[in-house]
Amino acid sequence: MKKQLFAAVVGAALAFPLFAQAEGAYIGANVGRSELKLSGDFGSGKDNKTGYKAYAGYDFTQNFGAEAGYVNFGKVKDSENNDSLSVDTSAFYVAATGTLPLNEQFSLFAKAGVSQNRTKFNVDAMGFNFNVSKNKTAALFGIGAAYNINKNLSAVAEYENFGKTLSVNGATVKADLLSIGLRYKF
Repeated sequence: MKKQLFAAVVGAALAFPLFAQAEGAYIGANVGRSELKLSGDFGSGKDNKTGYKAYAGYDFTQNFGAEAGYVNFGKVKDSENNDSLSVDTSAFYVAATGTLPLNEQFSLFAKAGVSQNRTKFNVDAMGFNFNVSKNKTAALFGIGAAYNINKNLSAVAEYENFGKTLSVNGATVKADLLSIGLRYKF
């Protein structure tokens, strides 16, 4: 995980000068409520955590573009007596974006793409310990709205669904993110 984060930071640092020269390029960061839904033989439930994401994109036209980013959904922990469960999920994604400007200040947008989800799942119950760390590719879709504060800076609110992030031994985890943030357009 640290290697992936380091690679993303180095890649962004190397790409930053290119973005500065490219009209239509943007970077952003969001924070919000992530929801992880667990289901399987052990039961089902959902938990909300603070999630965040960092992303970069490029608008090819006023209506169409592409975006890539990293999302951390937070860590879910639950324990009862000597039994414990923890789920830690993150994702890298690439998506095509569509934007519908309503006026000079407001626009609506949607995205569809693919995410590479990484989930670490740990169950320690009745003396039995089960650890698994899996990658799963899933479809991603999202919708949102943007308010242009000025020519370069926008406030955004969006909902993204990352599908199943884990499916192993009858257990599944699904993740989504409802977030707000800032986007800077070069």
